[in-house]
Amino acid sequence: MNKKKLIIIIIIVALIAIVTTILILHFNKRAKYVYDIEKVTDVKYNTICIDNRYGVIDENGNILIDPSYDLIQIPNPSKPVFICMSNYNTEINEYETKVLNDKKEQVITGYQNVQAIPTETTADGIPFEKTVLKYKKDGKYGLMNLEGNEITEPIYDNISAVTYKEGMFLVEQDSKLGVINLNGVVVVDVEYDNITVDNYYNVDTKYQKTGFIVCKIGDNGYRYGYINYKGDTLLVTEYTEVSRITDIDDDNNIYLIAYKDGQAGVIKNKKQILDHEYEGIIYNATNDVFTVQRNGKYGVTDRNGKIIIEPQYSKLIWGGVYINVEQDGQNKVLDVNGNEVTDGYVSRTPTSDGNYSIVYGEDDIYKIIDNNGNIIIDKDYTYIEELDNNYYIVASSQKNGVIDLTGKSVIDLKYSSIFQLDDTELLQANIAETNTVSLINKDMQVIVTMDQAGVNVEDNYIKIYSEDDIKYFDYSGNELSAQELFPENNIYAKKINGKWGFVDKNGNVVVQNQYDMVTEINEYGFAGIRLGRKWGVINSVGEIIQDPVYEIDSLVPEFIGKYYKSNEWYGNDYYTDKVFDDTEDITNQTNEALGENLGEEVIGEVSE
Repeated sequence: MNKKKLIIIIIIVALIAIVTTILILHFNKRAKYVYDIEKVTDVKYNTICIDNRYGVIDENGNILIDPSYDLIQIPNPSKPVFICMSNYNTEINEYETKVLNDKKEQVITGYQNVQAIPTETTADGIPFEKTVLKYKKDGKYGLMNLEGNEITEPIYDNISAVTYKEGMFLVEQDSKLGVINLNGVVVVDVEYDNITVDNYYNVDTKYQKTGFIVCKIGDNGYRYGYINYKGDTLLVTEYTEVSRITDIDDDNNIYLIAYKDGQAGVIKNKKQILDHEYEGIIYNATNDVFTVQRNGKYGVTDRNGKIIIEPQYSKLIWGGVYINVEQDGQNKVLDVNGNEVTDGYVSRTPTSDGNYSIVYGEDDIYKIIDNNGNIIIDKDYTYIEELDNNYYIVASSQKNGVIDLTGKSVIDLKYSSIFQLDDTELLQANIAETNTVSLINKDMQVIVTMDQAGVNVEDNYIKIYSEDDIKYFDYSGNELSAQELFPENNIYAKKINGKWGFVDKNGNVVVQNQYDMVTEINEYGFAGIRLGRKWGVINSVGEIIQDPVYEIDSLVPEFIGKYYKSNEWYGNDYYTDKVFDDTEDITNQTNEALGENLGEEVIGEVSE
């Protein structure tokens, strides 16, 4: 091999080594913020409460853990791991705990204390972190998985969930706070006196890109900085106040309003957009600009910090794309470019197609105009809101209805409120005086009206229900049958001659129509049956599991076996077979019976 070839080989090997090192460093860094969040879709275990003592039942209603404990945590209801708590010690604010499986075997031993970690905002509604526990050894806390394998050493004075950041944990060590993830990797070093989340949310990524506002207390008082979700420091702790502009929906760029020496500025990632020379800065999401205040005067800049309107006005109030300002006692209206407008309106909001605008005048009346200023709708409305397909919610005399662009009323002006149901094509309209609920489709047709009703938007359908009726619709307003929604069921609720029973898939009566109300067979294979004010239970083939004896404060109660789902307490759902002899308030009774402290020590603060 000649010398030239050797040199080439050495260079190639060196390049490979450099690339490999870069990749290793990259993936090691990614480990700080990339982790999987388990989503529970199959709930197999639930807590049961009998005589104010807790146990565990399976999906068939069989008791797995006798109800003999003060409290039970089920961190992941698809897995047989139960934290059983008793003998609360008021001196150390702690329960004695046992970790049992579905065979009543103790599966994690050798620790002073093992607990699930409560959290408030999981994607599937489970009130605990689902893959990790916190354990205590030698007076310190660490993380372990549900199998009992330690993820971190017991080095922390406390561990708690970070609100809105599932899989991230606030840890305390020597009176300082930091953040670790469920892999035990330190994302924010343990050196801060306070840590809060920035409240950023994106529909696609949820709270994954939420960052951290960190605080240190020194001789000059509280000083704040910012660390993004990757653990990168964007602002060091030298600011008297820091907040993220969460209305800017951008996962890749972080806009922060930061105060230094009492003066506000705007920072995009690490780049200064607006210098610290303002008394206040407010982001206007409608027009994608900043309202700024300097020397007591107001002005406007764009998102890049370019001044659109010099801070020269003593008052500045937005009205859609119009700006109402005052200078030297004189009022005028400007457009978003600072030009004066004289059309007589103080607010103007263009419609989504840009062909019209909803305007508002000093007479407190809303109108619709075209782009030439011609009035299209003028009927003394006190409110107008655009819907799809050139329909508009309008209000007059404290009643709401819907009109089209000709001014024709397509939904009568008689409702107390009308609003769009999230993620659907339907409107919900309410009449408060009679507690009547109507659902309206995109063609402005009322598809159902029900008195004293509740409305639930489920994963793929909408349920509207009352004390004596229940109906299902898809997101477009097409009525669905129970057979279409629950094809795996053997029997289905059916109302015949004003009474409820159950029929099979062929329409044959399985349970006679003798009940005042029933529920559909649920995912566990049970349904409720109501006579008068009292509920009982049947199974998936129509056999009575429990005669109607329960007075339940719910229009659509849930059952597992003979047990019904009771109120929530500290985020825990539980089931019970408690029978009340009169109409006393179940919620109040239960809260009084269970009103003792969980003993969780609060560390730091995590804002909502």
